[in-house]
Amino acid sequence: MTYKEKKLQRFIDNLPYIGRHARLYRSIHRQLMNKWTQRFVLFFIVGSILSIVLSSFEESAPYRSWLFAFNYLASFIFTIEYTLRIIAAPGQYPNIQNSWKARFRYIFSFYGLIDLIAIIPFVVIYVYNESPHVHLVVLAYILTIFKLIRYSRSYRLPGSMIGTVKDELVTAYTACGILVGFAGILMYYIERDAQPHAFKNVGDGLWWAVETFTTVGYGDIFPITPLGRLLGSLIMLIGISMIAVPTAIISSAFMKMIIEKKHKGKSHADTDDTDDNDVPTFS
Repeated sequence: MTYKEKKLQRFIDNLPYIGRHARLYRSIHRQLMNKWTQRFVLFFIVGSILSIVLSSFEESAPYRSWLFAFNYLASFIFTIEYTLRIIAAPGQYPNIQNSWKARFRYIFSFYGLIDLIAIIPFVVIYVYNESPHVHLVVLAYILTIFKLIRYSRSYRLPGSMIGTVKDELVTAYTACGILVGFAGILMYYIERDAQPHAFKNVGDGLWWAVETFTTVGYGDIFPITPLGRLLGSLIMLIGISMIAVPTAIISSAFMKMIIEKKHKGKSHADTDDTDDNDVPTFS
């Protein structure tokens, strides 16, 4: 926490009405961020994901009622967590003076939406009494995996990281898209007479271009004419180098962000040590 944030926090804490609420919100927020609380929630996140995986095996049929019960309990825990996070949102965003604005900021944030998705199974099953196997519920259970992002500091970097290289990525992916479109359309017109069953329309040509450009090569459709094979060879060679461009951009930005975060953490630690002795109290 910076020196200015500490001053603001001390000032708010000393206000008679607002201070009590601010301390309460921060207290709840601290409890939610407590390592034991996080481990408790993490246990249910991992367990919920594993139960979905296990329930897909035929051998798990005798135990599916137990797996469903565990998922129901996990959704209940996630609902309590989500409710507490909404209540404690003003403590998470101390710079937002209006408590409801802080709550709406959390609700519509990335983590807020993920937390909301995680409780959909509980709401659907409890309120509407639907089967736990409906597609919406199963999809929501699967999306619970994104809650793991909250519990890894490394995964909090990608959003801000991609923002720093947005223009470079747009340029790289635009070039890739143009090349895929050109190659797919051209391949369709080259191969449609030789194998009309494989290249029935431009969509088939674009599908071939994507799988060839990414060097996946499923083998479901492929060129048989000399000109088509020549084009395919060029696309494969170009694809290797073109795919490497956005990969290199993201990797470079990721490493740069991690290094900056480490340096920032060290500098904040040094600053906090010096500022702790100079923080004034408000009376």
